[in-house]
Amino acid sequence: MDYEVKVKIPMYITKTIYIDDATSKTDARKKAKTFIKNGWDGYDFCGDSQDDNYNDSKATILEVKEDK
Repeated sequence: MDYEVKVKIPMYITKTIYIDDATSKTDARKKAKTFIKNGWDGYDFCGDSQDDNYNDSKATILEVKEDK
């Protein structure tokens, strides 16, 4: 199953992570958290400037959606 995980990066930016090997929404959430912890630079995806005050490791998962 494919899942879309919407993530809020402190303070105002939201991004979507696509997880293509999850077995459930809970598994997709766990894989997204692991992806973020392993050095994901969410700011790099759309040219947003990265400020030292914003840390991807404090990203909040807002929604997990199954992609049918």
